[in-house]
Amino acid sequence: MKKAFWFIPSCPEVEEELTEYLEGAPPFRRRLGIRVHLLICRACDALRRVLEALPALGRKALEAPEAPAPEAREALAGALARIREGGPGGRDCGC
Repeated sequence: MKKAFWFIPSCPEVEEELTEYLEGAPPFRRRLGIRVHLLICRACDALRRVLEALPALGRKALEAPEAPAPEAREALAGALARIREGGPGGRDCGC
C-alpha cells in the first residue's frame, strides 16, 4: 500500500537535495514535495534558512572592514602612549 503523501520526501532526502532545490534544479513535482516538507518540518526549514544566508555571509566576510571610529583610534593611541611611557596601564602598572 502506498503512503498517502508519497510525494513528500523524508528529512534525509530533503537534506541531500536542499541545495539543488534552492537553485530550482529538481522537477516541479519534486520541488513541490520538498516545499511541503519544509512547511511542516522545522529542522529542515531551519537548514534551508541557513543555506539561504550563506551567500550573503560570504560576501560580508570578503568585504573590507569598516574603519574604526575616531574615538577608538584616539583611545588606542593613548593606550599605546601610556604603554611606551610605562605609566598607568603600561609596563610598570604592578600587574
